[in-house]
Amino acid sequence: MIAILAILAAILFPVFARARTAARKTVCSSNFHQTQSAVALYLGDYDDYFMPVNHRPGGPLNSRVDRTWVQLLLPYARSFSAFRCPEDREGESLAHSTFDQDLVPGDAFSQYYTASQHVNTGYNYLYLAPIIRVNNQFVSVTRSASTLTDSSRTILFVDSIGDRDDTGQPTGGGSWLVSPPCRYAQNGQQLYDTFQLNDFQPKVFGRWGWDVLDQDVADKFGGAWAWHGDKANVVRVDGSLRSMTLGQLADGCRVMPNWGGVIVDLDNYPWYGGR
Repeated sequence: MIAILAILAAILFPVFARARTAARKTVCSSNFHQTQSAVALYLGDYDDYFMPVNHRPGGPLNSRVDRTWVQLLLPYARSFSAFRCPEDREGESLAHSTFDQDLVPGDAFSQYYTASQHVNTGYNYLYLAPIIRVNNQFVSVTRSASTLTDSSRTILFVDSIGDRDDTGQPTGGGSWLVSPPCRYAQNGQQLYDTFQLNDFQPKVFGRWGWDVLDQDVADKFGGAWAWHGDKANVVRVDGSLRSMTLGQLADGCRVMPNWGGVIVDLDNYPWYGGR
């Protein structure tokens, strides 16, 4: 009898494990749909402009004076858990235990300030809400969704990680921001800045493109991460959702560190649906 139970367990455990993995992927997909729906509601209230990365682009990052894009979107989402991937077990504990030390009395949202920077919903901010320095001041340049030529080709959010350990495994929860693999596109003999910043240098939160030469850092894929086997969940501005490999996230782009590569096929480049 014991031998039969052992055989059944050996057969069924992998089946149960696959079922749990599939269920977590479904929950993550549902979360992405919720966050995209929340963005649609936000756009309706703010004249079609995307969320800024934070309230004070040049100020100190703490809850006394600042709010992240996650907090700005939170009133439109069902709960904070909508910004998490259930495959990230460490992120779950961070969501419950990581609180800012400068909690503002009476302000319930302030408790999410630090935790919001460790969500698994990586925002394509360099295309949708970049920050630039103008006359020694940082200015948020939020973009209008109506300026996108093709919202179905523009990434809004992608699965993300905060860091990787010495073995290359994810740690530290997720990242609220992700970086695209390329910035400049080939236009004849000229290079075209797809960030459309007129050569202003953006304020970058840790990631200048993809650090493809280092195998064990979060920056290898700009903060994006394949939480579901070899694929990451990606939601576009138009609400379309698909699973993509990290390699597919670089389609149309010759990836080099620090945006040294160029985009050679804008039609297949998933980060930017404009011209």
